[in-house]
Amino acid sequence: MPERLDYQERLAAERDVFAEQVDVHGNLPESAHRWARRHLLPKLRELGVPSLDSLVVDTIRAAAEDSAREVVVLSLGSGNGDLELGWLRALAAHGVHNVRVRLLEINSAMQRRAADAAREHGLSGRVEHIEADFNTWCADAEHDVVVAYQVLHHVLDLEHLYGQVRDSLRPDGTFVVHDMIGRNGHRRWPEAHEVIDRIWATLPPELRRNAITGEVDEHFADIDCAADGFEGIRSQDVLPVLLDYLHPSVFLAAGNVVDPFVDRVYGHNFDMSDEHHRALIDDIGALDDTLVDLGVVTPTRLTALFHPRPATLRAYRNRTPERSVRRTDVVDSTGRVSFHPGTADPHGLVRGAGLAVGRLNGVHHDRWVGRTATVPLRTTAAVDRVEFDLYVPEWMPTVGTLAVALDGEPVGCLHAGHGATRHGLDLRVPARRTAELTLSAGWWAVPREVGVGADRRHLSYVLNGITLGAEQG
Repeated sequence: MPERLDYQERLAAERDVFAEQVDVHGNLPESAHRWARRHLLPKLRELGVPSLDSLVVDTIRAAAEDSAREVVVLSLGSGNGDLELGWLRALAAHGVHNVRVRLLEINSAMQRRAADAAREHGLSGRVEHIEADFNTWCADAEHDVVVAYQVLHHVLDLEHLYGQVRDSLRPDGTFVVHDMIGRNGHRRWPEAHEVIDRIWATLPPELRRNAITGEVDEHFADIDCAADGFEGIRSQDVLPVLLDYLHPSVFLAAGNVVDPFVDRVYGHNFDMSDEHHRALIDDIGALDDTLVDLGVVTPTRLTALFHPRPATLRAYRNRTPERSVRRTDVVDSTGRVSFHPGTADPHGLVRGAGLAVGRLNGVHHDRWVGRTATVPLRTTAAVDRVEFDLYVPEWMPTVGTLAVALDGEPVGCLHAGHGATRHGLDLRVPARRTAELTLSAGWWAVPREVGVGADRRHLSYVLNGITLGAEQG
């Protein structure tokens, strides 16, 4: 599990990000809606589920119609409560009123908006507000239904939360999940990145414009969304850990290669009134389905029902829970270090007695690094020293310590300064070993916020090289 050293800092960033978001689930590009209509909803319907909304509403409705008492629903990370109030209105339209929804949300600004909306719709009496952190929250009631709608990928302590959900669900209760299950930080695994790179090379500049930087990206920017907060902090663990706690019944896993083309960074470039753009999204969606079905890539999105007791499984064709878990004990799912190791490090940043064997995540195409960079590498000889070449421009307001870890274990700290600097660290790594080097900067700035250009990225330093020093005879 990622360390908690900067937990409060991440928590503050998460609060700041969502405090002013009135429409959390909106602003999706039209390409995302087209992909969902053509490649997600038909699969749900094959499983007997008409839509995402009906998956939640029908589950609650079934519990309420079978009970003379009040049915209790818990929504995790409920935000502004817009979805939950919609469920209550839909249930009322079916004559179902014996439902109380508990909104678990840490952001007080969002809770206030939810309370205001509940009063506006005359639903205050059927809504309970719980202001708590789901990483530490302890269940204090029994629940008939628990809903996690695009929230589990924000959870650091999945084991704690799943334990509370399992223990608070009634024996016949249901955990409704619609969430992201791809790589941590919503990054790409090497096998998916290779396919995306090939597609990227065919795209015109206008379809490669990055909504964060405003620049046209020559190479796909594999952004680590967990660098500053909790976005995708343990997304790759969401499914495998969940399977240790609860049992699936309805199960649909989908998406992977298509994700960058339908997300908020690049997805708005695709104009769905343009027949060529529509065809491109459809083709990428079809390719994605084929790759998932063949097992070349694993899904990044999950829509499912889970229960405290074993249930009959209805999975979409061969996309079972077991086949949907991406193995993390190898660099890619086929057991190879990468389809094309040379493309992992286009700038040749890893030198000396080793090479990069996967994407340098957190290192942008222009060699700028955010708060954290991860470098998968393999030594070609025994290493006893590693040297880091960094550049910090004078406009960077502060400079601090760069913490270095090997396979998650701290191995040292470097004290950076402005300008071009080289830092050495005594570090022994055996020959022919695959390992992950993590660099965590204690400083960063957003150029736009400090008056240097329009770049909105969180940046720390430019990485000019990592040299692995071979152990001398």
